[in-house]
Amino acid sequence: MKGRLSHPSTPIPNDFVRKTGKKRGGYNCGRCGLPKKGHVCDFTKDSINEVPTPTSGDAKSFVSPSMSSVIRPQPPPPPPPRQAVPQLRRALSFDDIGVTDESPGSDDDDDEREELLDLESELDISGSGKLPANCLWEVLKRLPPSSLLSSAKVCKGWRDVSRRIWRSAEELRLGVPVNAQIGLVGSVLKKCPGLVKLSLRMKSDVDATMLACIAFSCPNLDSLEILTSDTSVNRITGDELGRFVAEKRCLTNLKMEGCSNLGGFTLSSTSLSALCLSDLFCHSKMVFNCPNLKEISLEFSRQENDNTDLTAMVDGLGKSCPRLQNIHVASVRLTHAVVLALTAANLRGLRMLSLVLGSEITDASVAAISSSYSWLELLDLSGSSITDSGIGMICNVFPETLSNLLLALCPNITSSGIQFAAAQLPNLELMDCGMSICNPDLDSPTSQKNDNVELQRTPSSKLHLIYQKLIIKHSRLKKLSLWGCSSLDSLYLNCPELNDLNLNSCINLNPERLLLQCPNLESVHASGCEDTLVETLKNQVSDDFTAEDYFPCKRLPDGSKRIRVPLLYSPQVIPRSLHHYKPFDDAKRKRRISKQRSAVLVY
Repeated sequence: MKGRLSHPSTPIPNDFVRKTGKKRGGYNCGRCGLPKKGHVCDFTKDSINEVPTPTSGDAKSFVSPSMSSVIRPQPPPPPPPRQAVPQLRRALSFDDIGVTDESPGSDDDDDEREELLDLESELDISGSGKLPANCLWEVLKRLPPSSLLSSAKVCKGWRDVSRRIWRSAEELRLGVPVNAQIGLVGSVLKKCPGLVKLSLRMKSDVDATMLACIAFSCPNLDSLEILTSDTSVNRITGDELGRFVAEKRCLTNLKMEGCSNLGGFTLSSTSLSALCLSDLFCHSKMVFNCPNLKEISLEFSRQENDNTDLTAMVDGLGKSCPRLQNIHVASVRLTHAVVLALTAANLRGLRMLSLVLGSEITDASVAAISSSYSWLELLDLSGSSITDSGIGMICNVFPETLSNLLLALCPNITSSGIQFAAAQLPNLELMDCGMSICNPDLDSPTSQKNDNVELQRTPSSKLHLIYQKLIIKHSRLKKLSLWGCSSLDSLYLNCPELNDLNLNSCINLNPERLLLQCPNLESVHASGCEDTLVETLKNQVSDDFTAEDYFPCKRLPDGSKRIRVPLLYSPQVIPRSLHHYKPFDDAKRKRRISKQRSAVLVY
């Protein structure tokens, strides 16, 4: 009211005095000062400066004209905008975190921010709402690393939660794009000081700088996995890898691909327990000083000019790593001498042995393995030259312990040897005989065009190798692989626990000589098979019919039911309690006798 008080000596009625003590707002009119209750103000914008004429009957006629034009109070100015007072919260408490204070972000991440905003709307977060801590944590921790980085740009609350998720992360799987800078990986790793497991899928080249970045950013790293692609090259040398393993005293698991540039190396570690190196080529020296190493996997290149001395490597491996339990070596240079060096090591804890692609491994090698390691649980001799006699020795030595037998790419074994192994190994759960029951002469494209001519020229003494029959009856077998067995003509399986069957490229399997009695079969792989065989497989594993079609019931006079066992199933497959039982809940009955859904996979 400054500049408008022309009569300061005139007394001001109490009705026009503004009460400053109230905090909840005024109850008098801002223009005339009268109480607001039941009051309609006569003053308008046009009549504010006019002098009203008082009347004798007016209750407020004691106010002079000059007073009404001078002392009339003006509307109070609008209050200043209320500022948000930050709420104090306890440490590690997310209950009071808001999600409406947006922070500036870059235009490059508009698509990811829109996805996060859509997620926000799906979670029903309004402009003044708050997301419970447990919900926000569960949602953000399921995002991939790129989306988690973008979620920090939504608001302050999301940024705090994403930061704490990074700090609490113990396992990280990260893909490094092509031409990515080392600072990208370093900036992500710095967010995870407590990282224990790290997996990097490299699309760019990897060298010693990457190992130095990992060693600096992850002091408590326990497991490291570096996977390469077609566009990346692993330039790490043997000395650099040995230095990294020696400095990381917490490292227990190391897996690295593309190790063609290692050359000679020496790995010394007291904590390393699992080691996996692939694409090895031309190594002059391979020394492993790892007394606690329990599992090792070495895959060499298939090039013929590889001059790695496997015999010396295996000899030193047995002396410096006495606690080995699992050994996997894949190389075309595997010979009987390598097997003898391995058996001389006398590894008492060895449970799994895999010697793959060794064409010079024969039945004599099997005899050496059987005499030194009679407690094996897994034996993989894929790509070897063993015969049915070697399978007989395996069955005589490992009848109670062997549960996994892999004999793929063994051209000298027949269906009789496989059938004998299934009968003599009662604890067998996995068997792989892919490309073993086959005739290489009939697999070539030229021979397939002239099948009848070639069969007519085939001597009668070799016809049993072309038309082979396989009958397996096993109570524990779960996975059976017969891929590429082109000489297989008949197949009969009675395996109640079998759930996976691979028949890819079984081109000569006769659909009329196929019988599967496998009630728990879940998937059958039939890529490259004839259409008639595929239809037969679908019919035998189809689940389009109900349980009553399998188990027709007949009610007896006493109220009980007797189930008629189908001819397809043997009494061994049907539970004994199903032959005669009294009525019970329908849901329980369906759970007990319903057949699992099966699928025939044709690629």
